[in-house]
Amino acid sequence: MENGHGLDGLSGTPATGANKTTVVMGAGPGGLCSAYVLSKAHRPTMVLEKAPFVGGLARTIKRQTEHGEFKFDIGGHRWFTKNDELNDLFREVVAEELLWVNRISRIYFDGRYVDYPLKISNALKAIGPITSARAVADYGRTRVTHRIKPVKIESMEDAYVDQFGPTLYKLFFQRYSEKVWGLPCDQMSGDWVSQRSKGMSLMTAVKDAVIPSKGKVVSLIDEFMYPRDGFGRFSERMADGITQMGNQIRLGTGVEKVHREGNRVTGLTVSTDAGTEFVEGDNFISSIPLTVLAQIMEPAAPAEVIEAAKKLTFRNIITVNLMLKKRQVTPDTWLYVHDRNILFGRFHEPKNWSPAMVPSDEYTSLVVEYFCSFGDHIWNMTEEQLVEQTVKHLIDDMGFITRDEVIDGFIIRAPRAYPSYVIGYEEPLAKIKAFIDGFENLQIIGRYGTFRYNNTDHSIETGLLAAKNILGEHHDLDQVNADKEYHEIKRVAEPAGTPSRR
Repeated sequence: MENGHGLDGLSGTPATGANKTTVVMGAGPGGLCSAYVLSKAHRPTMVLEKAPFVGGLARTIKRQTEHGEFKFDIGGHRWFTKNDELNDLFREVVAEELLWVNRISRIYFDGRYVDYPLKISNALKAIGPITSARAVADYGRTRVTHRIKPVKIESMEDAYVDQFGPTLYKLFFQRYSEKVWGLPCDQMSGDWVSQRSKGMSLMTAVKDAVIPSKGKVVSLIDEFMYPRDGFGRFSERMADGITQMGNQIRLGTGVEKVHREGNRVTGLTVSTDAGTEFVEGDNFISSIPLTVLAQIMEPAAPAEVIEAAKKLTFRNIITVNLMLKKRQVTPDTWLYVHDRNILFGRFHEPKNWSPAMVPSDEYTSLVVEYFCSFGDHIWNMTEEQLVEQTVKHLIDDMGFITRDEVIDGFIIRAPRAYPSYVIGYEEPLAKIKAFIDGFENLQIIGRYGTFRYNNTDHSIETGLLAAKNILGEHHDLDQVNADKEYHEIKRVAEPAGTPSRR
């Protein structure tokens, strides 16, 4: 690396030997990763972003006050991954700004705390011996019943009951899941559960506690990497590298039409403050919402593809960002709030991730997340209403703060944050992907672009592999986040040392 920017000495105009231009739609971490990798390979690349900033949902917002500067991530994005190549990339980009953070995440459950991800011994202790006995017994009955008469796992409820039994499902999964998705669990697909908690169950948790599995289990959740001044710095530093290496990032440039001819995309109509223009390219990478991409084709996509796009929905989030004259609210990096009478779903305390996120040790802040959909009660609330609602919950329901500790607050609306896996989503999604797969020079990446609930590292991995495909390799992006083990653990052969902190 040179000058701490992770550019490996690459700068200036891309080499003329490989002059095919790649156009990247969207300047979130995934799209920027594609452009960064291509820039390092001296490939001409242009990134188009509708917003006036890079980072998308993973950006960091700064708010200057008379007390000093507060920094807020939208929802918080820690860095952990099983992929060593991605870890190296993250270290390269973040460089001297890299911090290691100890993670403490808990569930706030009826005034009590339970470790998250769920640790069975801790959870059973929290619910008491009688309920614990019932939880273990009904899980046993579920396993026996399912062994005698296998059942099809279709809904989110089916999947959680199969993995943890009816009692733990109702106590620890149903409340929060229905708050997140705004629908009963029996209307949501079980795919989300299998994707987020692969291989986890009451049985495996107990077994691993009593008889550890072969191979050392390296937890990716006890500590994580994080940029000192907020996760948005990862995107900002990639953007700096892209432009320093001679490529272009155009902010305030929204994609209006994707022009196609045969099995190729020929160019894009984009809108700027100056009007519309046509952008040509040889290869295209899209991280804009898949549902939008399908509906802005020119000529238009087949009617059944457009209809399929209209059937898929996203869930929105609103963050309420509070600035507080208080040293600390909780020790948690995240606190998941299961109580139904509290409207928000979780919050994180940026200071617990990096002291640089607040002006000094006398202050702290909170990023409080509300899950909502267009037009519903929460989405229609004003900024003043949401800030006041949040403060009241924190004071009256949780006892975490006092009114005089609140300096100020503001909200950020983030539409289409989470793809909703409503039962039946697979068929329309398959139709759209089959159509998009027909283009030899178009790849889709990221959570938006693939309509897949990926973690940050998975989204960035799709960006990395899309770039590698353009550079001549052959990777199936659908295989990202398709392994069978829980995404926050990694088994390594013995002997194993501690995770490298290179």
